[in-house]
Amino acid sequence: MSSAPKAGEILRRALRNGRLHHAILLYGNSAPALEAVARDVASLLLGRPCARHPDLFELRPEGKMRLIKIGSSADRAGGDWPPNTMRKLLRDIRQSSALGGRKVAIVHEADRMNAESANAFLKTLEEPPPDTTIFMLTTRPNDLLDTIRSRCIALRVESEPEPLGDEEWLEWLEDFKKWQKSLMGGIRRGGVSAAVMGCYALVARFGSILGRLADELSEMDEDAEDELDDEMLEAVRASERRALRKRLLADVEDACVGCALGGNGVPAVKIARAVGALEKAAAYMELNMPDAPAMEYFMLSSLRIWAR
Repeated sequence: MSSAPKAGEILRRALRNGRLHHAILLYGNSAPALEAVARDVASLLLGRPCARHPDLFELRPEGKMRLIKIGSSADRAGGDWPPNTMRKLLRDIRQSSALGGRKVAIVHEADRMNAESANAFLKTLEEPPPDTTIFMLTTRPNDLLDTIRSRCIALRVESEPEPLGDEEWLEWLEDFKKWQKSLMGGIRRGGVSAAVMGCYALVARFGSILGRLADELSEMDEDAEDELDDEMLEAVRASERRALRKRLLADVEDACVGCALGGNGVPAVKIARAVGALEKAAAYMELNMPDAPAMEYFMLSSLRIWAR
């Protein structure tokens, strides 16, 4: 195990020494882990738990395209920018602190900024408001503009999420491995329909399990839900579902590779192609393709790869 300091320790040490950078990019595989580090340091900066603090400002992607929007002038109400938009965030952090102390901004899924939002945000990074710390959280740091990344202190947040012990999910993984194993070496006469039916059954079960787990594993408490409007709540839920889906797909990859390696004489090129198909399906999901057709693409690709 590495003895390198963890991201949270580095940030707390920098804060104690008065050397905390104004813009911090936290990246890693787990969105909840990124948020936990940001909130921990934000609480230290604000002098009390950051939940419901008037000087904590958050921005999340929303809408069908899951983007961080700039904010339209046509939607301004009472002279203010629409909530949960980049212009609203930038206006808020340039205001004086409500309690006379520091201000903290957290941009969730920062890679989801559209071009307008990214350019407006870049100007603020170049000329940051006084006594303000900005956290950017992302599981896809390479999707951020180079000019944004270059103006931040970037820290990787290591995380080892606990394996999902859900019985239905573990059963799905076992059935997936049996299905894949049945294809390896070719399909016997009359077995095509059974292989295809098995494929679509697994796709349907995947969607059902993902939806149930997303509801059961939500980390928001009722008080936090009450404070969010419908659009913000939907954005939080979508982020949680996205993180959960990523964990499930990692399990699918492990099952796919493990099953293939357990066979005799499986060409490495087939394993690489199967993993590539899964990665492509995951990329489709990130581009807002519904889960079912994306998983269908992976499963049908697997059928062609292993049955030849």
